[in-house]
Amino acid sequence: MKHILPLFCLLAVAGCRPQIPENTIWTGTMTLADQKQLPMRMHIDLTSDPPSGSFIVSTEATPIPDIRRSGDSLIIELSEYQASMKGVWDGKEWRGHFIRYRTDTVYLPFAVTPEPPERKEPPPPTTPAIRLAGTYRVYYHDPDGIDSATVAKFWTKGDSVFGTFIDPSGDHGLMAGVQRGDTAFLARYIGWQANLIELYYEEQTWKGRYYARQFPPEVFTLVPRPEAATVTVDKKRTRMKNPLRPFAFEGITIEGDTLRHTDPLFKGKAVIVDIMGTWCHNCLDEAPVLQKLYNEFHSDGLIIVGLSFEVTDNPEMGRKNLRIYRERHGITFPLLYAGSLDRENVETRLHAQLIDFFAYPTTLFIDRKGRVREIHWGFKGPGTGDEYQQEIETFYRLTKDILH
Repeated sequence: MKHILPLFCLLAVAGCRPQIPENTIWTGTMTLADQKQLPMRMHIDLTSDPPSGSFIVSTEATPIPDIRRSGDSLIIELSEYQASMKGVWDGKEWRGHFIRYRTDTVYLPFAVTPEPPERKEPPPPTTPAIRLAGTYRVYYHDPDGIDSATVAKFWTKGDSVFGTFIDPSGDHGLMAGVQRGDTAFLARYIGWQANLIELYYEEQTWKGRYYARQFPPEVFTLVPRPEAATVTVDKKRTRMKNPLRPFAFEGITIEGDTLRHTDPLFKGKAVIVDIMGTWCHNCLDEAPVLQKLYNEFHSDGLIIVGLSFEVTDNPEMGRKNLRIYRERHGITFPLLYAGSLDRENVETRLHAQLIDFFAYPTTLFIDRKGRVREIHWGFKGPGTGDEYQQEIETFYRLTKDILH
């Protein structure tokens, strides 16, 4: 009997472990470089079929594409980014690793707990002596000198601070955090983005560090620039090598067919070619705008095609990612898998035709005669406010130009 009792007690303890919550919001942190803790928040509903959920940043919710449970294990698959979150519920926490699958696979530990039904009231708001708000030029300091091609925008509400960085390829997405006196912290985690910014006011200047996944932080200084332009490069930076030649493209549709620029579908039509990737958050912001254009102008002769370069070189996985992308945004125009992001593939398909191609998305506006009339690189999303509205107006103007 003395040997049976300890085993009985052990089983009793295991049997008393609370079950993994089936429909709740999880909050916690992920460990980045220098042991910095990135706040994260997500909603997971295991009662739906299939399980569903979203990553939450302030009021923004990014759908989670694939959630699976096996006993006390919970797995989030992020196939677009060739990454996953895998962890085990221990009765109090869901603890595990964010895994980014590459030749140098990265493991970042995380731990989250169910959020109480009633969240604690935040402390009374304070009024910092220097409020982090407005538009700033970002000066990154690195061994090669100072990079000043990025702009930062911040706004506040009580102790909460919101903002984003905007570089020539687009914005970094909405970031949210708090300001306490002369320090501020902003974070963004949506599965494939794990970014943390810490700022401190010193010598009458905001200084900071930008953390992204496991990489060493980028050190920067902010200088107020209310009138700062967010694109400091020549408007014709990305251009056709031979403006008289059509832009040639081909790819595999979600259904498995091959579609080329010479196919009858495009003959005599105004065409928008969106060079994108399902892993690219600026592409995610651009997709609804393109779909709206397609809805409004398809009957007037507009064709839009997404030319997607994926992390994976597996066509089946690439088509799966595009299927997720299509369902997420309600896309009804063709999406083509154009191969992987490997240098050789991109060189052959894009750099052979485009000078200074550098950004996803890059959008080509092609008239009915097959001539590339305009190339627009990057996309500034909803987190940029007025600049997002300007992007929409630009896309409408360029679309009408190629139609008429």
